Amino acid sequence: MKKLIIITSPLFIRNYVDTDAFDKIKDKNTFIACTTNISNKQSVLSDESFVGEFESSSVNKSIYTFFALLIMYSKRRVGKGLYVYFKIRHTTIFYRSLRLKKKVDQWFSNKLFKYIVIRILEFSRPFFHPVSLLKFLLIVLIDFLGLTKKLVKAYNLLLHNNIELQSIIEKVNPDLIIIPNGGQDSNAHEVLALSAQNNFKTIVLIDNWDNLCSKAVFPVEPDYLGVWGEQAKNHAIKLHNFEPSRVFLTGTPRFDGYKVYKQNESSLKEKYQKLLNFPYILFAGCWPPFDEIGVLEDLNELVEKYKNLLPENCKILYRPHPWGESYDQLDNLTAKNLKNIAIDPQMAQKSRSDDWTKRVDFQPNLDYYPLLLDKSEFVICPLATIIIEASLMGKKVLALAYDDGKNFLNPSFMYKNSDYFDRLSDLNSLLFLDDFADLDKLFKQMITSDILVDRKALSYYIVDDGLLYKERVANTCNKLNLK
Repeated sequence: MKKLIIITSPLFIRNYVDTDAFDKIKDKNTFIACTTNISNKQSVLSDESFVGEFESSSVNKSIYTFFALLIMYSKRRVGKGLYVYFKIRHTTIFYRSLRLKKKVDQWFSNKLFKYIVIRILEFSRPFFHPVSLLKFLLIVLIDFLGLTKKLVKAYNLLLHNNIELQSIIEKVNPDLIIIPNGGQDSNAHEVLALSAQNNFKTIVLIDNWDNLCSKAVFPVEPDYLGVWGEQAKNHAIKLHNFEPSRVFLTGTPRFDGYKVYKQNESSLKEKYQKLLNFPYILFAGCWPPFDEIGVLEDLNELVEKYKNLLPENCKILYRPHPWGESYDQLDNLTAKNLKNIAIDPQMAQKSRSDDWTKRVDFQPNLDYYPLLLDKSEFVICPLATIIIEASLMGKKVLALAYDDGKNFLNPSFMYKNSDYFDRLSDLNSLLFLDDFADLDKLFKQMITSDILVDRKALSYYIVDDGLLYKERVANTCNKLNLK
């Protein structure tokens, strides 16, 4: 069987290529290609099976985004996550501005004036973004007229073929194209669109646990999906109407490091011994804006308050999300001189680009995470993937799920409007902080409790069959048995 692997993001270089995720399927009939916009693609370009790169036009990307949002809107009654993503892309229409409210509070003291001014300004906000407003109205009209499926079909038929991509496919003539992806990618869509015109099958390897229920749409469906676990498989069936036989539990290559950690523990400790040489409680940040410094200030006091219950010189080790906005606040945090707070040395190197459009180019080493979690007393974090990673390492988690009153996409909002946090409490090792006033109580409970991870509950999120990712991918390809 001829196989073509297509990489469309720096993230997938780190997560799949650099983890040797495809080693078990590599043979003389396996080839790899990538898009031109990848900064860390040297490992692909130097691969002896490399067959070319391609790029997508900005026009194609814009049109794809419109139809992706149209499909999301059409699914608004199926899953709350997809509809919320659609609404977030049209914030001025669906949500009030916290910043505007603060400004008006500064301008007026009279409550009636405040109410009137806010209502007028909120009504006016969408008109300051006329292009976005017109796209929104067009989407609503198309859906109201029942034309969504017909227009998506026409879009796929009229999509201008990517000549570079088509040339690569013609050169390889694959039976199967493998695409690691998050499910919303114009480059991946161009591959899927060509599959309808050519005699090959496609499998999309979904990169994260939330992708299928938060942002993934398929104007052209792949033939198969590879997903993390039963939860994501349910999302594929319920939200995207995939037949169960077309969805395979492949897990994620990012987590193989946790499986083989004990084998590599001594070498990892030697590699990172200078970075993690003190006892700590790990505080892992999230991608959306959130008042993490405010939490750290309180945690700084709590470490002092409960120091007799903690290891000597224990600190809160703060690791902002690699691509989150809180990363930009490290200088502000340092200036506060909080004696019980330390910044994760890997993140303190400030190696991320200032250009937010290139943040994903910053790819921290995956082999660091297992040691980082293993050495921690327990983990504190807003709702994020780190909960699953901490659970894999048997660590207790204090999950922040409250509204900080300062940011729109706060953990409380995400918890109430997402589908992928269901059944988290079944892990048993996780406590939810949904009221900031309970921080002291739950922090002490995390120190003193001896709760253990329920491995069966964990397997709902991430497949646990004893295999490595490369082995699951190979088994999946064997099951397809395409000739």
